[in-house]
Amino acid sequence: MTAPARLERPAGGAIAALCRRSVVDPPSVDELDGTLFAPDQPAVVLGDPATGVVAVVGCDDGAHIRLLAVDPSHRQRGLGHGLVQAAEDWARAEGHRSIITGADPPYFLWPGLPSAETALVCLFERRHYNRAETNFNMDVDLLDLPDDPGGHRMAGPEDADEVDAWMAAHWSNWRLEALRALHKGNLVIAREDGGTGPLSAFCAFDVNRRGLLGPVAVRPDLMGRGAGKGVLLGALHELRRRGARRVAVVWVGPVVPYAKVGGRVADVFFVYRKELA
Repeated sequence: MTAPARLERPAGGAIAALCRRSVVDPPSVDELDGTLFAPDQPAVVLGDPATGVVAVVGCDDGAHIRLLAVDPSHRQRGLGHGLVQAAEDWARAEGHRSIITGADPPYFLWPGLPSAETALVCLFERRHYNRAETNFNMDVDLLDLPDDPGGHRMAGPEDADEVDAWMAAHWSNWRLEALRALHKGNLVIAREDGGTGPLSAFCAFDVNRRGLLGPVAVRPDLMGRGAGKGVLLGALHELRRRGARRVAVVWVGPVVPYAKVGGRVADVFFVYRKELA
């Protein structure tokens, strides 16, 4: 296989069409544009949208394969292996000592390999990737929600500086996702003292992809006092007002908070890692 060509932003529409033919839960053109070609963390996208594409990005913990899609009519010919090899070669050349499948905030498409993609899972295992962790999403039916308790609001531009500093102090790994949600009008926040005090909790949605909720967090000193449930229900009710019927809470940590609002464990994702010699 010859070295795959590098693709740039204008190829986004063709890559989206490839994904519609090739992957479970395909991302849209604008979702691909935001995740593959983000100015502050652009992926290296290699291949041909007519047959197959891989996207790889360098992170602090190693290189991450953000996307691998091979057209069904071109499978069983070694194309997927060749694309993964190209991603590994790029990672080595950039000095990365490991490569990981998905799970690369803040611009991830999936929190790992979708477990329903059996052929994809087998490809990485055959290439001696080891399963490092398992992540999952939880589905919530927005037509059957508990009442919204209030005590929260949508964050606006006037909150940006405070949210930025607050996220940096408590959840630096979620900072960019929260700020992107804020700028999109998709961040619910709560404050102490009836809404006039310090920030206490947040819930983001539709950050990388529509229909995904998260991240969600409560200030550490307020854990266990119900502050998180308010912003969670606020976001769920807001999504319903916007016409959504269901939402997936993405990359779930604790299950209980989402089970309390009707969530159920749904899609499972495998994160694979390979050490690069």
